[in-house]
Amino acid sequence: MGAVRSTEFVLTHAEDVWVYDDAGRRYLDATASLWCVNVGHGRQAIADAVHAQMSKLATYQTFGDFTNEPAQALTSRLAALAPVPGAKIFLVSGGGDAIDTAAKLSREYFVRSGTPERTVLIGRTHAYHGTHGFGTSLAGIPANRMAAPFIPDVVTVAHDDAEALDKEIEHLGAERVAAFLAEPVIGAGGVIPPPPGYLERAREVCTKHGVLFVADSVICGFGRLGSWFGVERFGIEPDMIVFAKGVTSGYLPLGGLVVHERVAEPFWAPGAAPFRHGATYSGHPAACAAAMANMDIMESEGLLERAKALESELFA
Repeated sequence: MGAVRSTEFVLTHAEDVWVYDDAGRRYLDATASLWCVNVGHGRQAIADAVHAQMSKLATYQTFGDFTNEPAQALTSRLAALAPVPGAKIFLVSGGGDAIDTAAKLSREYFVRSGTPERTVLIGRTHAYHGTHGFGTSLAGIPANRMAAPFIPDVVTVAHDDAEALDKEIEHLGAERVAAFLAEPVIGAGGVIPPPPGYLERAREVCTKHGVLFVADSVICGFGRLGSWFGVERFGIEPDMIVFAKGVTSGYLPLGGLVVHERVAEPFWAPGAAPFRHGATYSGHPAACAAAMANMDIMESEGLLERAKALESELFA
């Protein structure tokens, strides 16, 4: 923080792939802010959608039976696009919130399934899952762990060895393990693609042991791997998918969780107690309106297909 005390990098405006500072200098935004401005800066259609929604209903909570039209439209759209059957969508404020939701839901799923002893969460070396309690505890980047683990029953395995995952589950006892969390492509830990066959084998290992597979697609979703959620290109079917960032291209904070129908079932069964988890801004109507406009741009301009087409050129 000492450097910030004497130096501030003040941005004033942005357009397309360019950002400008308070001295009028222009910079190429090669990182798309923090890997989130997937459709570029200055998209008037998104600003207009947010303005229109805030002029009607700026905000309201979505607890219990409460919802709003943009949240309904967005969740229906995401569920239809998700690469899991019968998907349910849980909206939150960002990626860290979504990871905490996935972790809590994983443990609660086994409580409701009659095996509450399944509490262990497994992450990977080099992994980044946000800065909340669960995400920090699951961090595979040593500098990000600080005083972690803040949450008990969290372990880490090698990021590139699915057999190490299998052995760790057997060592812990599968009857104790709730979920395995993995970024399809590791982001903050070094931009590391998985070895060929790794994710497919990790999915097999989780299925064999009855462990939930949670894909953290916060960074690599919404076009970065040429698909909506990133996992599609590997042909795997996760039990949950965490998303954020590119869902609105960062124009407003929004994140969420895609839940497989099998995992959702105990929570939707007749007489099931509510999953007492949520936030003031979950399903925020203006943020959902931004997401809808953002996805419209991606579809109308063929940006997912363009990402696939450019991949070979970037690797050349």
